[in-house]
Amino acid sequence: MTQRQGDRWEGDWGGALKQMWQSIVNAVGGIFGTDQNDIDEATGLSVYEKNLIRSSWDQAMKNKKEFGVGVFFKLFAKDNPSQDLFEQLRDIPLEELKTNKKMKAHAMRVMASLQTLVDGLDEPELLMEMLRNVAKTHRGQKVFQRHYEILGEVLIAQFEEDFKNKFTPKMRDAWLKAYGVMVKGIMEEYDELGMQTHDSDDEKTTSSTKPTEPTIETTERESPECCKVTGLSVCEKDLIRKSWVHFMKNKNENATLLIINLFKMSEGAQDQFQKFKDTNPDDLVDDIRVRSHGLRVIAALNSVVDNLDDTDCLVDMLQHVAHSHHPRGPTKRHFKDLGGVVVATLDHAVGKKFTEDTKNAWVKAYTVILSVIEKEYDTIDGNANEDKVPDAEAKRNEEIRANGDVKKANTEE
Repeated sequence: MTQRQGDRWEGDWGGALKQMWQSIVNAVGGIFGTDQNDIDEATGLSVYEKNLIRSSWDQAMKNKKEFGVGVFFKLFAKDNPSQDLFEQLRDIPLEELKTNKKMKAHAMRVMASLQTLVDGLDEPELLMEMLRNVAKTHRGQKVFQRHYEILGEVLIAQFEEDFKNKFTPKMRDAWLKAYGVMVKGIMEEYDELGMQTHDSDDEKTTSSTKPTEPTIETTERESPECCKVTGLSVCEKDLIRKSWVHFMKNKNENATLLIINLFKMSEGAQDQFQKFKDTNPDDLVDDIRVRSHGLRVIAALNSVVDNLDDTDCLVDMLQHVAHSHHPRGPTKRHFKDLGGVVVATLDHAVGKKFTEDTKNAWVKAYTVILSVIEKEYDTIDGNANEDKVPDAEAKRNEEIRANGDVKKANTEE
């Protein structure tokens, strides 16, 4: 075949075949009640556009860590002040970020969050609930509308860089439309919460308690024998991954089950959620907010499973979990209870394939998870106590001065 014939095949015949195939897909979809051109009124996305988003996202998730790091590297290169929003990354030179463990951990958290949003494309109510949570988690962090918009731009740029011509114009348009819906949903919640949507020139970023460096020995990739950090063998990691794949096949139902089990098995856990307080857990089975929170927990666990071989990233992510939950009220006991809940939910969901060896592997893994979170809780509490010492001393000094002034006045009289 000549070059000209090949070009004609791509231009004329290729286009005709693609059109014919799309017609067949639409016809078959119509038989089963899913026309590819059906528009979701809530998002404005067609079935076809949602499929384009999912297929491109599935490709990105094959190298999720590299993809996520690439997105944030582009974000900081495009808008350098954005780097100051991340206390742990603030002083790191741009060229060092691609290999920085805290950068990797943050990228994995964002990829997990985006995964839950992609999963919610067919369920607008669930999607909106997750977008509301995105807004709430960024309260007080000086993250404004322009930051979300720039993130969308670099996300598209990363797709284009990684997949070249395979990231088609139609995929790009679908992502732009979907991302626009996401930003709109987040900004609506900002307005509802009375949060500021735009920044001003005189605003400065604020810092928070900095997670401590892991004191346990970590390596980027562990030996093929037994991980020095987790104590897990290659076989045990494999058991965890296989059971997790089984669990994720029905993650929506399992997400709800996980939270219901938590409320039933952990005393006081339900009271941490004002919106669920005093409600019978069995009455929450169909509550979209329960499933939304369960999916976020599952996304966090998924990141743990993904990083069993990357202990630097694993520890950093767990430290972040501690810092994000400590101010909200969950205690170390709640996290300890969560371990039993996770194992019980896996046992129910995976069934006979959740063998005793698999259970023991999960128990061992969660013991490590718990130890990192508990250690970070202790660090946070220690820092808080240190901050209180100068305040208490100043108060005592003020009382002494006040008493001295009273005694002096009495003497003069």
